[in-house]
Order: sequence, then structure tokens, then C-alpha cells
Amino acid sequence: MTTRDSNTYRMARTVKVILHQHEPVWNEQVRFALEAGNFTGIVDALEPHAEGSLIVTKGASTDKDNMALEMYRKTADIAQRVSVYALDTGNMELHDQLRVSRNSLASLKEVDAFTKVKDIYNRVMPILSAVPPAGEGGKTGTEGVAPENTQLSLPDYAVNETEMSGLKTIIDTYDALLGKPRDLQLERKRHNQTIPELMKELRKSLYKLDSLINIFAGTDFYTDYKNARITIDRGGSPKKEEEKK
Repeated sequence: MTTRDSNTYRMARTVKVILHQHEPVWNEQVRFALEAGNFTGIVDALEPHAEGSLIVTKGASTDKDNMALEMYRKTADIAQRVSVYALDTGNMELHDQLRVSRNSLASLKEVDAFTKVKDIYNRVMPILSAVPPAGEGGKTGTEGVAPENTQLSLPDYAVNETEMSGLKTIIDTYDALLGKPRDLQLERKRHNQTIPELMKELRKSLYKLDSLINIFAGTDFYTDYKNARITIDRGGSPKKEEEKK
């Protein structure tokens, strides 16, 4: 909504209030009453679009960015632990795929970083789900190093169902936030595209009311209406809206 339209809309809301307050004065004047009803309907129709034009996307973007950093941190923590498991089991391909940090993920394009996070999650989950041979899980050597005949499982590296469930929750939350700023931008655009036609109808209706208001000259309604028709510039001084006559 432009500043001019915003000023006109705020003025129109004031006019609507005055019409309501003085309805007993004008409700039997047929043509004025018809136009007053039309005008009120237009103002009511404008309200959701005026509010929608003020939609702010910054908060949604900030929420998304903060969640992304938390997702990168959690992913990197898990990946680094599992990379040690990969070394211990001689799986160098897995080790190389898990060589990430929070900063390295944050330096990627948004879509690439998210793809990498999901790839790491999908690589780790099958390993976590695999059950080690009976009696072999959780054993370590006397110096805390896995000997050749010992098979450790991911929980021995502090990577368990709770950790992975926490990461999945973060991934799902981020996924839900990913399109929100864009959705808000589209919603704001839709409202702004509707406003011009309604503002055209509003100004036409005001023109008719302005032309009929002299029927009530000398009444409090007439004076209040004229005062309500003063448009206040947000950054300037009061001015009469130019009457298109």
C-alpha cells in the first residue's frame, strides 16, 4: 500500500465512524443512505488487504536462519563423532562424507547445506539401526582404544536414538520454516495487487458523498463529516484531499 493510499484509507475509516455516529440524521435520505452503505462496504473490504500489505517477512527469515545454525551445529557434532566410528571401522568413504563443521555447512548455499544435512542424517541412521553381534557392542581396550577384535556401535560414540531424533526434529522444523518468508512475500503481494481497484472504488464513493453532503449543511453531521475528510500525511501537515469535481 502506498503512503497516499494509506493516508486515504485512514481518513476513510474516520469517515465511516462519523457516518455511523450520525446515521439517524441521514438514514431517511435515500440516495445518501445508499452511498453510505456502499462506502462502508468498500472500507470493510479494504481492511484485510490494508493489514496484509503490512506483512513483515524479517521475523520469519530470522527464525529460519537461527534454526539453520542450530541444525548445522547439531549435524556437525554428530558427524564428527561418527567420523571417528568410520575410522575405527576402516570406512574411509563414510569418513570423508562426514568431514563437516558448522561453519563449512553455513558457507554453502542454503539448498546445498540442507541437502548435505539430510545426506548425513540418512547415512547415519542405518548404522545406528544395525545391531552389533551379541556380546561385542560397547567393548573397549584398556587404553580406551577399540582393538581389532572389538566391534563398537554408535551409542559408544554418544550417537543414539535420542541424538538422532533431536536432529530429525530440527530438520523438520527448518523444512517447515524454509518456505515461510517466500509465502509471506507472496501473500503481501496478493494484498497489494487487490488494493488499487478498491481504492479506485473508495475515491469514487467519497466523491459522491462529498457531492451529497450539502444536503445536511448547518448540522453537526455536516461539520463532523467535513472535518473527517481531512487527510493527514504521515510525514507532513494536514491537508484537504483534493476533491475531484
